[in-house]
Amino acid sequence: MARVPHVRVEGVSKTFGSGKQALTALDDVTLDVAYGEFLSILGPSGCGKSTLLRIIGGLMETTAGSVTIGGKHPKEAQAEKAVGYVFQDPALLPWRTVKDNIRLPIQVNRARGGNGHIPPEELLRLVGLERFPHYYPYQLSGGMQQRVALARTLAFNPTLLLMDEPLGSLDEITRAAMRYELLRIWEATKKTVVFVTHSIAEAVILSDRIAVLSARPGRVVGVVEVDLPRPRAEGLERSEEILRYSKLLHALLIQGGSHAAPAGR
Repeated sequence: MARVPHVRVEGVSKTFGSGKQALTALDDVTLDVAYGEFLSILGPSGCGKSTLLRIIGGLMETTAGSVTIGGKHPKEAQAEKAVGYVFQDPALLPWRTVKDNIRLPIQVNRARGGNGHIPPEELLRLVGLERFPHYYPYQLSGGMQQRVALARTLAFNPTLLLMDEPLGSLDEITRAAMRYELLRIWEATKKTVVFVTHSIAEAVILSDRIAVLSARPGRVVGVVEVDLPRPRAEGLERSEEILRYSKLLHALLIQGGSHAAPAGR
């Protein structure tokens, strides 16, 4: 069955600077992401993963090529609150409680005359923090803080989530647990997700497909379909399937001119 593209990236290139100082971060990247798909972008540090994510989200212009989200320009999708971002740093306001951090974008939108959102109480239940609405960020673990950031991002029910190494700052034990927590939330919401990582195991555990980028300038050297049943159970990291996919992805990374960073870094 043919995939219906939610995100379409066509021939995207990005160069910073000009002349002898020019640096090409991305070169002729073409990708489609289906509605409800979890796609990871895997590649070595400096290959342009985060740059590509920013271009998809309308935070950065291309040098060449185009991006559409649901057939619209990224800035139009952004204005319609159809795009949500989750970054490595949860960036919570320390003087606001969990509930008030989640309510912040709702309050800002109301001040601008906008409407439409998911109630904070529902978001707290979704991310498993219904018992912590009055806690402050300093009282939460790193994983719990990242769940608050995710709830805040979901406040306007975006159809597309762009996630830039959201688990990268966590210790390995917390990170492993948060992968499955993220999968639980994704299963409940069925958002389209584009997820940047340089952890091979993480990409396999989470994804429907994995796009592998070469070393700079980032080019797509392969797209791997992850044929593992869902829902995915904890302990998958130790399975033979993970080893098989890891070997395949590592070979693609070498083909792209660089070795991947070790999983969990």
